[in-house]
Amino acid sequence: MTGEPESGYLHLLPFGIPTLVIAEDPQLLAAAAATYAYWRAEAPFADPALELRLETGSASSSGVCLDIKVEGSRLKLAGGAANGSADLRTGKAHAVVRHGLTGDALADVADTLLLFLLARRARTPVHASAFMLGDRAVLLTGPSGSGKSTLALAAAQLGHPVLSDDIVFIQREPDFAIWGLPRPIHVFAHDAPPGEHSTRLRNGKRKAAIAIVAPEAQSADDSALIVLQRGNDLALSPIEQADAVETLMSLEPGFDLLEKESRAAAEELACRGAWRLTLSDDPHAAIEFLTKHLPVR
Repeated sequence: MTGEPESGYLHLLPFGIPTLVIAEDPQLLAAAAATYAYWRAEAPFADPALELRLETGSASSSGVCLDIKVEGSRLKLAGGAANGSADLRTGKAHAVVRHGLTGDALADVADTLLLFLLARRARTPVHASAFMLGDRAVLLTGPSGSGKSTLALAAAQLGHPVLSDDIVFIQREPDFAIWGLPRPIHVFAHDAPPGEHSTRLRNGKRKAAIAIVAPEAQSADDSALIVLQRGNDLALSPIEQADAVETLMSLEPGFDLLEKESRAAAEELACRGAWRLTLSDDPHAAIEFLTKHLPVR
């Protein structure tokens, strides 16, 4: 969708859920429109399920990273030049941000609030990167440092649309769908392609942020789950559903807030096919190997 957002309002469809963003500051609304260009709705809707109100003003500037706290049905954030909250009971979120906040900094604030609400609307987060192989989403999972982001970058460089660098959202009802979150891919500097790249702190580690083109299709209705492990030679072997589920259920902080929903999502993914990929030191070779040897459903 092109054109300027409606005065004061931005209509989005994140993961297919009608969401209204409200901002009286034209520059802030334009920044939000650029941040969520891939979620823009084709037409306004009268009854949004979620609402995010953005304001410019005096906000916390202590610390580079956001301080996020979840208490029952509410999330609160502060820091990074913003203060905000989201309430599951009302489906509404609000943030006050420093004037001129745009790009990744604005996305961090808005994403935190919106994803908290979306994850409680039958869109369960799973710690995985994902790229498209034809009409099939290939999910790469493993603990932090297992190579998810490096493989996602290699997939993008080999022409495969990347759904997400680090997190996907699973919809089970009324139809199965995997939703991606197209954000920059974060890798260590020595894994980044040549050129200048902005850097960001990710889990306390400085990484290069590699911009990607958002895929035309924001979701997929078929998947293959790939569990990563390190080794010397590339190899791909099927794994039992129960083993795949337990791997996904090794929940890291932030993914452990929805344990029941996470298990149901893991079981749904595992029953559609799961394999273990042994990695060598060449991520491009791993992606090429995977695309050649992954069984066709």
